[in-house]
Amino acid sequence: MAPGRAMIPHNRPLITAEDRAAVDAVLASGWIAQGPAVAALEADFVRRYGGGGACALSSGSAALFLALKSLGAGEGATVAVPSYACSALLNAVYLAGATPKVVDVLPDSFCLDPAALARQAAEAAFAIAVHTYGAPADVAALQAPGRQLIEDCCQSLGGVGVQGQLGSQGEAAVFSFYATKIVTGGQGGLVWSKAADVAEAVRYYRQFDCRESYVPRFNLQMTDIQAALVNSQLARLEAIRSRRQAIARSYLAALPAGLSVQSGLADAGRMAYRFVVLAPDLATREALRRHMEQAGVGCAVPIERYELLHRYLKLDPADFPVAERLADTSLSLPIHPGLSDAQLAQAAAALSGFRP
Repeated sequence: MAPGRAMIPHNRPLITAEDRAAVDAVLASGWIAQGPAVAALEADFVRRYGGGGACALSSGSAALFLALKSLGAGEGATVAVPSYACSALLNAVYLAGATPKVVDVLPDSFCLDPAALARQAAEAAFAIAVHTYGAPADVAALQAPGRQLIEDCCQSLGGVGVQGQLGSQGEAAVFSFYATKIVTGGQGGLVWSKAADVAEAVRYYRQFDCRESYVPRFNLQMTDIQAALVNSQLARLEAIRSRRQAIARSYLAALPAGLSVQSGLADAGRMAYRFVVLAPDLATREALRRHMEQAGVGCAVPIERYELLHRYLKLDPADFPVAERLADTSLSLPIHPGLSDAQLAQAAAALSGFRP
């Protein structure tokens, strides 16, 4: 990288004056714990999905744990999870008392492979369909009699696929508002379900005090400070989608021969959470990473080989060839809405100038 030039960050939250004003209003109100802003966030999701119930929580991990618990995924239950995914999936399954069953993914969307699910976890009564980096998982193909499906929308908020709004097809949908997500509260999560009683079961666990009867619970509440920031950003969700799509189009136009990308990045309904480039092999991926860094563009390997869920569980890597290949060949470019036009031009030019 040229001396004196700042590195373009791979990810950075965009906090506007309106966001600050929303948080300041909560601070000035004197009510900063869970309260009216959290209730407004929950009501917003009920409106977005045309009914059902929603419950805001302290994190996306908490949302996944309580979605599993509320659907009955406890001791003796098996939960199918994609190997190419965040370790939060394993944590939530174990915390619920269930057993994870790791499944390979598709090479184009990076989402749970229905054929691999039938082969590697046909007996699973639960499955977590991650809409990986905004790509729609094939929910219809993953569903089966006796199986309950949770849609992990932590990377796909606002996304639309051929089966409709992502999150609307399964028994529950979970969302994250972590600092690097599509909209952020710093931390935070939410469960939505078309069955209002599922959301109420989540709420029953969340409300840990002032109860006449006791069962073990834990404080997984979101604060109104967090909710106010999330609510403010949700108001410009379509602008966020538009900016991310514009960045993706610039990268697609600059993509050199020999590299490919995750499927569907140009789709109209896509919420492009990540722009992931696929190299033909590990050596080329590492050469691309060095090339981009030398051009002042911060990139990231989305999931390192050691982070694959089957490796955490010490399963045979030969049973997960697609996840293994993705870990070795994928590189994520900056696509956050705070990327300026000048930064985007710099990053696209660097990508265009790479020779595999």
